[in-house]
Amino acid sequence: MKTALKKYAKKRLKAITVILQKPASTYTVVTFHELRVEIKKLCALFKLLNSCSKNFKRKKTFKPFKSIFEQAGEVREFQLVEAMLKKYSFQSSLKVYLHDLKQLRLKEQKDFFSIINEKFAAQVKNTCKDLAPFLKKTDKKEVKGYMEKKKKEIETLLDQTTLKAEQVHELRKRLKQFYYNRKSLALLKQNKQSTETDALPELLGKWHDGQVIMRHLSKAIDANGMNPKEVSRLKVIRAKLSSDGETLLKKIHAALPASKVVIDL
Repeated sequence: MKTALKKYAKKRLKAITVILQKPASTYTVVTFHELRVEIKKLCALFKLLNSCSKNFKRKKTFKPFKSIFEQAGEVREFQLVEAMLKKYSFQSSLKVYLHDLKQLRLKEQKDFFSIINEKFAAQVKNTCKDLAPFLKKTDKKEVKGYMEKKKKEIETLLDQTTLKAEQVHELRKRLKQFYYNRKSLALLKQNKQSTETDALPELLGKWHDGQVIMRHLSKAIDANGMNPKEVSRLKVIRAKLSSDGETLLKKIHAALPASKVVIDL
């Protein structure tokens, strides 16, 4: 188990380093998404270590990663909106809005690349050394206790007949962290029945993206100075997304009973 955790930590840090070393001109929607996923995996590992060691300073260790994670999130929000408008061919009726959207995204990207410097690269490199003593001391019994606790928290949400929006978001987050922890412990091959094979995670992801886009559109609609015709168009799009979100919620609730989490430590 300790060997698996050590390999997993090294793999995550190497993946993050490789992404951050790429030229800014080569970054795509996928690049920002992959970076955020890798940092989420690292965050899940830190939470596990924090539970197993009183001396592990999770927030301090995660602090440098948090800054780039949040900034990459700002970029990704604009990318999601642009992708949605492109997918449904709304560009022609929202020329001014799309232009402003692109300019805002480029600004956030500039801010993102400004915080990726040699100091940050050194912090990423030192993280592996900082984790080493905690990975060596990880106790199998404590890890099992942590995973069982997380399993019960997820099952409590899965047992609900109806989930509120904030509970849906919490379920999505907990499932992701649980899956990442299982992967770090090299348990996935032992358990064919697992959350990543269910329809639920995909439904939760689509629902979450829709919520992000609607929140962004609402800010744009409420802002002053926008073209009235484009505002009306955005309201129509938001209404459609809201309807799609309700449909996804129904599918999510239908998938809850069959999505019990199985672990074997």
